[in-house]
Amino acid sequence: MIENLIFAATSQGFEIAVAIVLIVLTITVLFFLYRNVAYEIAEMHKNKKAMKERQEAAERGESNQQEELKKEDIKNMSLLALIDHSIKTAKEGSLATLYMINIDDFRRIAEEYSQQKDIDKITIELEKKLKKYGGKLAITGHLQKDVFLFYYTGVIDAETISKIGDDLLNLFREPLKSTNQEITASIGVVVFPYDGISSDQLFKNAEIAVYVAKKAGKNRLHMYSEDLIESEQHNVEYYQEIKRSISNDEFLLYYQTIVDVKSGKIIGLESLLRWKHPTKGILPPGKFLNVMELTGDITWFGTWGFEKNVMQYKTWRSKTRIGDLFISTNLSPKQLEVDGLAKQFFNITKKYGLSPELFCLEINNYYSLTKNHNAMSNINQFRKFGFRLAIDDLGPKNEIIQDMKNLEAGIVKLDRENILLIMDGTSDIDAINRILREAKEAQKVVIAEGIENEEMIKTIYDLGIRFMQGYYFNQPKSVIEIEKMIMQSPWDVDSFSNIIDTRMEI
Repeated sequence: MIENLIFAATSQGFEIAVAIVLIVLTITVLFFLYRNVAYEIAEMHKNKKAMKERQEAAERGESNQQEELKKEDIKNMSLLALIDHSIKTAKEGSLATLYMINIDDFRRIAEEYSQQKDIDKITIELEKKLKKYGGKLAITGHLQKDVFLFYYTGVIDAETISKIGDDLLNLFREPLKSTNQEITASIGVVVFPYDGISSDQLFKNAEIAVYVAKKAGKNRLHMYSEDLIESEQHNVEYYQEIKRSISNDEFLLYYQTIVDVKSGKIIGLESLLRWKHPTKGILPPGKFLNVMELTGDITWFGTWGFEKNVMQYKTWRSKTRIGDLFISTNLSPKQLEVDGLAKQFFNITKKYGLSPELFCLEINNYYSLTKNHNAMSNINQFRKFGFRLAIDDLGPKNEIIQDMKNLEAGIVKLDRENILLIMDGTSDIDAINRILREAKEAQKVVIAEGIENEEMIKTIYDLGIRFMQGYYFNQPKSVIEIEKMIMQSPWDVDSFSNIIDTRMEI
């Protein structure tokens, strides 16, 4: 029995010991498992933290790099792109004003210089003056040829817009070191966001305002309004097309002969401007001169045309029997209002070594100019320099009858309308006879325009006029075609003898 008790006690103790061992082993295993798991978790958090830090660092680096790139991009942006960037970064509710500045008569200025670098000096000097005036509140610069932009981002109100506009006009009028030529500008003004929410929209609307400023007389500022779109958009687009065609040298001169029907000789040529349009062919002046007249660009365009005539005359003289034939150039009232125009034309003839007497200047609408000081001064100066002058205007009440002896012009022209009235019998023949009588007494030459058939030649010749031009003799012709006519001059006098009585005293 005692043995049984000992055995039972021994068995129970063994079970306890085994249990203790198992517990210890379990705890040990759990401890190591926990430690490994904890280490893994710690490592995972550490890696995540490190990864996050690396990512943040990379992002910071990328951000810095992007910022540097942004600054570099801004530095290299075009003028319009800079304005777009300013628009995108503008605070809500902010305003800005774009001034498009277009130099007046830039073609005339550019033609004074044979080197592009001399023209560049002018634009660079103007650009520097703009930047200095605008400071940090404006994006400014030279955009293209005759166009500058001034985008003002400071405080905007009506008074400020007007003040800046006046300042810019004055800035361009100031004398430059790079040229002794007087420069003026026409300015169109648009306001962001009312007149556009991109540089492209603002630019297009500013173009319309510039056109209106030029049409009003140049050297002035005009604010854009939506009303201008309907009234001026077509003209502006056409005006821009004309300006591009000038750059592409698409304009050329045609000529119409002036004939002495008594001798058959060509005594002169009237130069007539044509536009060699890339898609529409040869266009007459009616298709473009009215737009140029409105904007005032006819002033430099006329000078360009005159120099082309002088150059052409010099070429013809070297290769044909041109003799003392004269070339006639039309002058518009706006041209004659340009101060110093006569001196400018004289210098052109001097430049090519030709006498001013070889060139006739036709004055249209003479009686609208008699009270204009600059115009009358130019007419006076033209005569003193030796140019021939022709008056293509009898006056609304035939005032030329009383003025004939005092006219600076040596030539009086009867236009096509006058000739048609004579042919229809609706014209005051007595008045025409008085004009012709006064012209003869004052030793003026009378030329009849618009002669289209033999009946016209006979009727006009019977009035005592021997010098004529019109489609009967030739339509306006190109340089090459006119050269052939000059070489063949004079006409066969017999061809006119059958029409007129050549024994008649004129």
